This record gives sequence, structure tokens and C-alpha cells, in this order.
Amino acid sequence: MSMSTEKAQKILSPVPYEQGFHFFAPDGHYSGETAMSLCTFLRDLGHIDIQSISFHFERGDFQKWLRITIGDEELARRIYNLDKKVPEETLRQQLTDIVQKRISELQLVDT
Repeated sequence: MSMSTEKAQKILSPVPYEQGFHFFAPDGHYSGETAMSLCTFLRDLGHIDIQSISFHFERGDFQKWLRITIGDEELARRIYNLDKKVPEETLRQQLTDIVQKRISELQLVDT
């Protein structure tokens, strides 16, 4: 099923700060980082504390934000299907790869 240019643009567009993905540490402290688009989410995945990434991944927070706020059901599904038992740095790499690939796909629709 092909995606419309409008939908791809909407998925790639930034959301307001309040709707951004706020990264927290497992103990509940805000990291100071908020992703407001897929591109900033990708950037943040590269340097956010790995415990924060594992914490949000295990809770399904990324998947929920991508599906509900960003509107990307496909990316949410791909992340949901990742192996929950991989080492943390492998998880970071897999998330980064999946998000990067998805951004590229969406940008192709947009051209």
C-alpha cells in the first residue's frame, strides 16, 4: 500500500514541545531531552543514556508515541517487533537503524 505525500510529510513534521518524546531515566528523572520529530528522535537515540532507551523501549513508550503522536503505525510496528532481549547497545543500534531507514522511506515518498 503506498503512502500519500501528505501523510509522509505529516509523519516527518515536528510536533509541539508538549507532544514531544520526553526521555526519562528509569528512576523517573527527566533527562532534559525531548524529541519533537522523527529526525530529532533519531539524533537523541544516538546519545541518550542507554538505561533511558531500555526503560522506554520495555514499557512500549516509543511505540505508543510513534503510533499516536507522530502517526506512524508502520514504524511503531517495526520497533514493537524488535527482540526484547538484545544487549542494550545492540538495541540502540537497531532502533537507530530502523528509524533512519524509515525517515529515508518517508523522504522518498515526499519527493
